[in-house]
Amino acid sequence: MKKLLSWLKSPKSDFLLFVIFLVLLNLVGHKAFVRLDLTAPQSYSLSKASKTLVKNLDSPLSVRVFFSDNIPPVAANVSQYVKDILTEYKGAANKNFSVSFMDMSKAENEDLAHELGIYQTQIQEVKNYEVGLKQVYMGLAITYGESVEVMNPIQNTDGFEYNLTTKMSKMIAMNDTLSGLKKDEKINLTLYLSQDLTKLGISGADQAEQIIRSAFDSVNKQNLDRLVFKAVNPAADDAQALSEKYGIQTIAYKNGEGVSTKAVLGLVLEHGEDFYALPLEVQRSFFGYAISGLDDVASLINEGLKTLFSNTTAIGYITGHDEVDHNSEAQAANLEKLMSGMYELTDIDLNSADIPAAMSSIIINGPKVDFTEEELYKIDQFLLRGGNVMLFLDGVVDDGRNQAYGIGNYVANESNLERLLEKYGVNRGKNMVMDKNSLKNINPQYGELNYYWVPALHKKQLAKKHPITNNLGYVYFLESGSLDPAAAKENKNLTVTEIAKSSEEGWALETGITLHPLYLQPPTDSSAFGQYDLAVLLEGKFDSAFDVSPLAKNSAESSAENQFVTSNHIKSSVLPGKLFVSGSSAITTSQVIDEEGSSPVSMFVMNVIDYMNGNEELCTMRTKTLAANNLTVKSGLAAGLWKLFNQYGLVLLVAIAWIIVWRMRVVRRRAINKKYNPDDTRTINK
Repeated sequence: MKKLLSWLKSPKSDFLLFVIFLVLLNLVGHKAFVRLDLTAPQSYSLSKASKTLVKNLDSPLSVRVFFSDNIPPVAANVSQYVKDILTEYKGAANKNFSVSFMDMSKAENEDLAHELGIYQTQIQEVKNYEVGLKQVYMGLAITYGESVEVMNPIQNTDGFEYNLTTKMSKMIAMNDTLSGLKKDEKINLTLYLSQDLTKLGISGADQAEQIIRSAFDSVNKQNLDRLVFKAVNPAADDAQALSEKYGIQTIAYKNGEGVSTKAVLGLVLEHGEDFYALPLEVQRSFFGYAISGLDDVASLINEGLKTLFSNTTAIGYITGHDEVDHNSEAQAANLEKLMSGMYELTDIDLNSADIPAAMSSIIINGPKVDFTEEELYKIDQFLLRGGNVMLFLDGVVDDGRNQAYGIGNYVANESNLERLLEKYGVNRGKNMVMDKNSLKNINPQYGELNYYWVPALHKKQLAKKHPITNNLGYVYFLESGSLDPAAAKENKNLTVTEIAKSSEEGWALETGITLHPLYLQPPTDSSAFGQYDLAVLLEGKFDSAFDVSPLAKNSAESSAENQFVTSNHIKSSVLPGKLFVSGSSAITTSQVIDEEGSSPVSMFVMNVIDYMNGNEELCTMRTKTLAANNLTVKSGLAAGLWKLFNQYGLVLLVAIAWIIVWRMRVVRRRAINKKYNPDDTRTINK
């Protein structure tokens, strides 16, 4: 023992002890690892909202990952990112969260993937100097209680954490809602199908009930057996009433006696007074009439349940002034689809209704008709009560008189909403801002074309470190009027953020506006250029634009016989509110808002909506993996120099640093040798 202790204390044991130390360090590190995320937007770290969700799970939630091992290099980074971020989830979660990485080389795991609705996807592969396609699995399944949700295919990292967290959040909310129902409380799924549709030879009519019943059995099992299914053959006299009640489809035809009659088709989820009609209807195809919506009924029922029991936030959408239509595919339907997971748009006609007391946000999108005094007053008082107003107001509008070549005829937008804006400190330009830094396109006939009315806003033109724009590399801000928040900045009760600006090479047109790249040229006078605010955000306490309520006079007259007159007029904010103003309503339309929400403009608008509704974490989560940080260089030469610097400059700087350090060590060594061993003849000193 003494020899062992003596050996351990001697230098001879150092190497072995060092090896033992490394082994123990690795064992500890396996259980208590630390990862450093050095990316600016923290792309590889979880947001606070995600950590809170998995940390507070009350019931088991599992994530099963179905990724092939031999994924081509072009998509391998996606696989690694998914693994890394799920490791982060696991590290932040409590014992109810689990992650399983399935071995896709096993047949039973392939069968399980197919049962869950996860199938192979095609990925391009370059092998042996040939380009081909490879079939791989790139999906995952989330299980919470009896509910199962699938993400498939996962082909890029953009928005992965956002999609996963929001999907888990909806599942938890749905499951908790269903489990909270009383024992005898059921959700009714009713198929309204006139049997005459079978006689009329409509494809799928004779099989619809069987297909839906089979899907119902599967969905009911996943949802705690809370559903009840029934099929109804409505009488012809009831068809119109059912259509008016549920919004389901009627089919007019003549019976065998030549008498005009109606059939009805619809699939309705109903709970209490609430209902949701699933998209099941007769459509005409190349081969005749057929029932559409039978391909994946289970998914339709699940989506219907989410809509029926969703805990979405209601946002008021002001109507009655020729606003952008959020139900129109050609206008803002894509935006409503993106919002539907978290929010629900509720139409409000201020001429006949008030803004509900429980509602915290409203959208006014592209109005072209003046508001009444009473309507303006309702908006004003809503803001002063602590409400949030999102205003998309164009500087000019197309009067529709000249549609040749899509040029249009633009006139000033004389909306009287500026009565409110001016009081709050924002002056609106009745113009359209053009910008030399804009969207460009290569035309085979005319060469490069500049769409000056679509300014390309880069990071330095977006608000720095603000949740709305923090991770956005660029945004196309089309057909926007200018805004001036100078007066609002002088109000000490308000915080003003200039969310988006044009470049310094912008100019504003009030007349002679044409949206044709061949007919539009920048001004020749450099003094005409300037930088314009295109979107601003005001937060804090506002002063009312009204001295008294417009309703006060009517109230006083109606109360003339009484002894008193009541008033609820608010002169100054009782709670802080938010006012977002954009100089363009076009940024909410399908011109730039895609169905998947992957375009920068889609993310910008959704970030605005999230921020205005107190969901700042979702803004960061949605945009944290974006890689669109473009260089804002103005010439090909500058771009080439930056490219060379990135390729060779960093390597050269490292080499120079190494030479400097090496020479400093040589000089230091010589100085030490000269001081302590000046007579050493082995060194030649010069």
